[in-house]
Amino acid sequence: MTIPANLRGYVKSVKATIAICIMLVTGGCWDEVNLQDVSYISAIGVDYVDDKFVVYAQMISFGVIAKQEGGAPPPGNPIWIGKHEGNTNLAAVFNLMDSSQYKLSLNHLKSVVIHERAFKEMKQIIDSLNRLSSTRFNSFIFGTKTDINELFTMDMLFNKTPLTTPLYAPQIENNQNSYVEPMTLQSFVRDALEPAMSVKLPSLSILPDEWENNKKKLNFLTIDGVFLFNEKKPSGYVSRAKSEGLIWIGKAFKRSLIPIQVEDKRASVVVDSANSKVKVSMDNNNPQFVLKVNLTGHLIEASSDISDDQLIEQVEKTVKKQLKDTYARGLALNADIYDLEHQLYRHHNKAWKRLAKENWRPGPKDLAIEVKCKITKESELRTKSELELHT
Repeated sequence: MTIPANLRGYVKSVKATIAICIMLVTGGCWDEVNLQDVSYISAIGVDYVDDKFVVYAQMISFGVIAKQEGGAPPPGNPIWIGKHEGNTNLAAVFNLMDSSQYKLSLNHLKSVVIHERAFKEMKQIIDSLNRLSSTRFNSFIFGTKTDINELFTMDMLFNKTPLTTPLYAPQIENNQNSYVEPMTLQSFVRDALEPAMSVKLPSLSILPDEWENNKKKLNFLTIDGVFLFNEKKPSGYVSRAKSEGLIWIGKAFKRSLIPIQVEDKRASVVVDSANSKVKVSMDNNNPQFVLKVNLTGHLIEASSDISDDQLIEQVEKTVKKQLKDTYARGLALNADIYDLEHQLYRHHNKAWKRLAKENWRPGPKDLAIEVKCKITKESELRTKSELELHT
């Protein structure tokens, strides 16, 4: 249809007016939120007491996170903790939100701590967290035997941000002295769904009275062991001292120190790399496993008369004993701590299906352990000290 010339200008004006109105209506920030009206939960703890879910929420002051370099830390404790209970995990979370003076948000949730009393409800807890659109599966997850309120009121060195503690940055401790790989919600679910896989959930605890400030004992956090899960069910707890073999098979290994003593000779070796592999073979339809561990390290202190052969022998002996003891500790809890059955599932699936029907589990005689060590830079510490040269 042809529009008369005298109406064309009018039509253009109407179109421009409509376009401006649409932009005014749709261009506004209708979902704008003022930061001062929102409190962000950085960590959640879940307990289970008297058939009730008890949820703890930790919030951290933005002031201690974003303070300028060299500036004085804000006065007062930067940590706030909330607590509420409910018949379900999400009911406890929403009851906690109702009791807050501000709007609570889980958009910055970084860590989840679950008390061992709540392990029997682990499936419901993980499922409920997954149903919250604001949570992310890259949040860290821990188990604990310690009261969660006590964990969440931890101390910080030099009044630094709590985000540098093992609750939020477990990789810092692991990089200094490796133990087990930090676990996220995603890796927990992935391992739990894998056939014949043993989940090793890091246990968060408080250090004994090892640090103090002005004669006041400080509560520092640490990873003190692992909780084992088989077929999505808890198997038990193994302390760090009784599961040192896990150090040498972890993919996140960074370094670890091994003290050596041969009669009156002493030395210390820092292991810089550890690579492990499980070999599976069948012997008369029975699986046999060989765990091979290769280590590379360097000498950091030693008696000048200790030999290379003695160093290597003692390192290999120490690591092999740790691996054996850890395996035995897992068997005592009916747990396959090195995931040997999972290796059978992957590489000899037909045999695994047959043995699974017979409820077969790896035993103490099914695993052989081989440890090989290479020491570098050892000669640098074998020269006489300045004290010896001048006496």
